[in-house]
Amino acid sequence: RGAQDALAWVNDVDSVERERGVTIDIAMHHVQVGPSSPANSDDFTLTMIDSPGHRDFVPTMVLGASQANAAILVVDASHGEFEAGFGSTGQTRE
Repeated sequence: RGAQDALAWVNDVDSVERERGVTIDIAMHHVQVGPSSPANSDDFTLTMIDSPGHRDFVPTMVLGASQANAAILVVDASHGEFEAGFGSTGQTRE
């Protein structure tokens, strides 16, 4: 795997996910974040949810997304891949 896959590999904790290179189940990682400045003494917990994006796992993705207050959608933007996602067999339009 290349450096670009490092975060995906860390999030995919199941050995089957790592072998296939596809997120199958929801993974949650919690990080305690300290104060952002001396004037703000409140700590908070940041929870990162990694949900599957493959069409076979849409119900699991919806379950993961429903637990979030905010989301970042990651889409392959490399030449040809982004356009293919919107094609007749693409998954981006789902």
